[in-house]
Amino acid sequence: MPQQVTGFLRRLGDTIRGFSVAQRVIAIIGVAVVALGITGISLWASQPSYTPLFSGVAASDASAIVDQLRTDGVPYQLTDGGATILVPQEKVYDERLKAASAGLPASTTGGYSLLDKMGVTSSEFQQNVTYKRAMEGELGNTIAAMKGVKAASVRLAIPEDTVFAAEKKDPTASVFVETQSGVTLSADQVQAIVHLTSAAVPAMKPTDVAVVDADGTVLSTVGGGATGGADKQASDYETRVKSAVQEMLDKVVGAGNATVAV
Repeated sequence: MPQQVTGFLRRLGDTIRGFSVAQRVIAIIGVAVVALGITGISLWASQPSYTPLFSGVAASDASAIVDQLRTDGVPYQLTDGGATILVPQEKVYDERLKAASAGLPASTTGGYSLLDKMGVTSSEFQQNVTYKRAMEGELGNTIAAMKGVKAASVRLAIPEDTVFAAEKKDPTASVFVETQSGVTLSADQVQAIVHLTSAAVPAMKPTDVAVVDADGTVLSTVGGGATGGADKQASDYETRVKSAVQEMLDKVVGAGNATVAV
């Protein structure tokens, strides 16, 4: 051990031996408090930051989502009586996409009826969260009522108000749509969903809305609008029909013995 360190430890020992019993007790307590504080900070810093994956979900949906999280090995927390599911922040988007692909949450949300359950003692934060959930549910229910749509869910990202113009951000929305079997949304329907959603949120523009279907097809992107017009969708539909019919004929008459034209 270096001589300087040895000398320091010797002087420290002499100083401690000169303490009274009360001073020694205080010193020990102080060291213990510092050690516990450092340990607590280390444990806190090592814990992942949890953020809501879904909120206000039905019990059946919560159970299915939790099963998916367990399968993926993602840690989670349940709050709000199991209606809110929290996951590490870096896992939110991946798990949300997986849940959307599985058609979750599938249950109809409460919409504006959630406001009826809000108590008079609710904090401003609780009121804002409940109002946002109510808007998401109401929009999802409205979109699900459209012809050819089986289910829909809406997620709103509404930034906090700020007095600094340079820091203001536009609100955005993501819409997941599950269509009925054999149904493809037309360009007009996609535009209707986009405009319906943007018109419901102050300061939201149609270009702030993204729409995705159950097949993972992006129908409208944030900043880009609808990804294809009616002609393109018609062409895609014809291609799918042609491929299906050609495959069926090849099985019946043999490959290369029939050609399909649409």
